Amino acid sequence: MVTKVIKNIPERTETAIQIATSNDLLVGAQWPHLAINEQRLVLYMLSMIKRSDEDFQTYRISVRELGNVLGLKRKDLYGEFDRAAEGLMQKTINFIDPEYTKSKKEVRVAWCSSASRIRGEGVVEMRFDPALKPFLLALKGNFTIWGDRRSIIRLKSHYSLRLYQFIKYNQGLANVDGRHSATVKLAWLREYLAIPEEKYRLFGHFKSRVLVPAQKDIRSKTDIEFDFKQIKKGRKVHEIEFFWKKNKRHNQLELPGMSDQAPVKVEDILILEFGISPEKKAKELAEEYGKEHITQALVVAREYIETLQQRGDKVANVGGIARKAIEEGWKPQESVIEVEYQEQQQAIATAKEQKKQQEAAEFARKEKKTQQAMDKYEAMAEGKQEAFLADFREYLVETGNKLVVTRYDEGGITPGMIEAMLKEFVVVKLG
Repeated sequence: MVTKVIKNIPERTETAIQIATSNDLLVGAQWPHLAINEQRLVLYMLSMIKRSDEDFQTYRISVRELGNVLGLKRKDLYGEFDRAAEGLMQKTINFIDPEYTKSKKEVRVAWCSSASRIRGEGVVEMRFDPALKPFLLALKGNFTIWGDRRSIIRLKSHYSLRLYQFIKYNQGLANVDGRHSATVKLAWLREYLAIPEEKYRLFGHFKSRVLVPAQKDIRSKTDIEFDFKQIKKGRKVHEIEFFWKKNKRHNQLELPGMSDQAPVKVEDILILEFGISPEKKAKELAEEYGKEHITQALVVAREYIETLQQRGDKVANVGGIARKAIEEGWKPQESVIEVEYQEQQQAIATAKEQKKQQEAAEFARKEKKTQQAMDKYEAMAEGKQEAFLADFREYLVETGNKLVVTRYDEGGITPGMIEAMLKEFVVVKLG
């Protein structure tokens, strides 16, 4: 990393060493591009870590908290959580463990080691891999000492987060060496932001798609704002100089439902899991039927919805199913779903068998009728049969199919099409 970030530090105090060690770990890490909800989950879990934790705990998030973290009011919260958690399990972060001073210990580890959802309780759970502890404690310190972790959860992109982190890094060093700006090579900055070589190759695109949106995002949501200057080498931009200052317009706002660890309310589950709206209706259901009644009904409602989905049915109105379950008092021990499913399957099987029998009977009736008509034809006297065949030939002519008439004139009644047409003619005339 070739950069002018670290300038002369007059005195290597303990604070200066801590700042440099903590932030060099963060800035030097190979940090994969995180989708927005992956990023928000990481930052929120980060706020739950206690520095005294000997090992990372399984961190629990209520559905209302999850809605706030992901910026979603209702519907498909669990689906969004599943997608974000799966992404964090597949993406790895690489860093050098700072505890190894004499030799380098390169650590490569997935962001998240486990994720689960407990829908009956209206919560999800996640756990960081223990190997991430030195990295995440450095990251937590970076944000809790100099930043506002609640506001950065609302940052819109990976680029905003990484540039915020970079500015806070240099802002921290400014407390030691009095700097007012930091200059980095454009090539290093692209690598730091995990931008592929083929993406935003023109600086104009890089500026308009990365720097400017991140600048606006950070100014609107965090405690700092920054500006930048392009430094050219020849005709190309070679370096970027960043300037920062305190954002006087920023006020830290508490996101409702976050970190209060309050018990999950039954109306939260109705609103956020089943999408029942308006919220007033969910509260009315909770007050009218009570938690125990609703909890039992929702167990059966979930099973019913899953059964429909497994059969390939599209379930558009999960809220309607939940309300029906509550109002009709569905209970797990009654096996409502299994009984209904078996009844439906039996009805379908019965209908199929009846149709099959009807088709077989109709086929047998037609065959019998055809055979009776052919018996009459074959029993005709020779002169009558010749007259009948003359009528049959006129019938063939009337169909307009000259090929069939030619085949009949040349070969008479031959197996196949002509024989089948004769049988139809016989049934019409003699059946």
